[in-house]
Amino acid sequence: MKTWGNLLRKTVLLPLLMPLLLMAYSDADFDGVADEHDLCPNSTMLDIVNKDGCSIEKLVLPKSNQHVDLILGLNTVKLANTDQRSINESLQIDYYHHNFTLQLLSNNYEEEGLGDTTIALCYRLNPSSKLSLSLGASIILPTYQSDFDNNNVDYKLSTALTYQLSSLSIFLGSSYTLINDDDINGSNYNIHYQNSQNLYFGLGSYLSSRLYSSIIYNDSSAVYKGGEHLKSLSLYNHYRIDPHWFSRFGYVQGLNESSSDQLYLNMGYFF
Repeated sequence: MKTWGNLLRKTVLLPLLMPLLLMAYSDADFDGVADEHDLCPNSTMLDIVNKDGCSIEKLVLPKSNQHVDLILGLNTVKLANTDQRSINESLQIDYYHHNFTLQLLSNNYEEEGLGDTTIALCYRLNPSSKLSLSLGASIILPTYQSDFDNNNVDYKLSTALTYQLSSLSIFLGSSYTLINDDDINGSNYNIHYQNSQNLYFGLGSYLSSRLYSSIIYNDSSAVYKGGEHLKSLSLYNHYRIDPHWFSRFGYVQGLNESSSDQLYLNMGYFF
C-alpha cells in the first residue's frame, strides 16, 4: 500500500499536464510517459509505471470506503445586461469517507485572477432506501483580491433532500451564507452587503446507464442590499466515460435581468 503522498503527487500532476495536451506533447493516460513512447497506453491514474509507461505497481487507498475525485472545469459566462463574456477555470477536489465528503473548490477568472476558495464538509443521512438528506457547512476564504481590501471570510450552511421515485429523482435544497465583507462607502457609490439565501429544486433521471441528466430551478437573494434576486433554470449532465473518468456539462439560463447565462464543461477522475 502506498502513502497518500504518492497519491497527492499524481493529483497535482494532472492539472499540470493538462495544458501540455493542447501542445505537441500528448499523454492520454496521464502516466508521465508521452504517447509516442508509451508501450502500455491504457494504464490508470493509480498505476506507477516504468520508463515505457507499463505498470509496475498500483497505488491503493487506505480503505475501500475512501475515494477521491479531481475535477477540472471551464466555464463561460454571459454577463447580465451586457454582451460581454467572462471565462473562468475551476479546480475541485472531493474526498469521500463513508457518509462524509470533504471538498476544496477554487476558481481562476480570466481578468480578475484567483477567486474565493471554498472548503466544505457534508454529511449524508439515509433514513430509507429512497430518501437521503445532506447537511453541509462551508468556509469561504478571501483569496479573491479586492481593490477595496474589503474581502473577509464568509460562512455557509446548506441542506439538501433527495427522494428516489422509481427511475426519477426529486430533490430540493437551500443554503444560507453569512457575508462578512466590509461595506464600501465611496464618493461615487456605496455598496452595502447582506447575508444571502438560496433555494433550488429539480428533477433528474438516468437517460442511459452512463448518462444522468437533471433540470434545476434556482433562486438566490442578492449579496447587496436592495439587489434583485437571481433566478435561473439549468440543465445538468453527468456522463461516466469509464470506471475512473467522467464529465459534467450543462447550461444555465438566467430568468431575470440580474442573472447571467452560463455554459460549463468539467472533466473528472475518480480514484
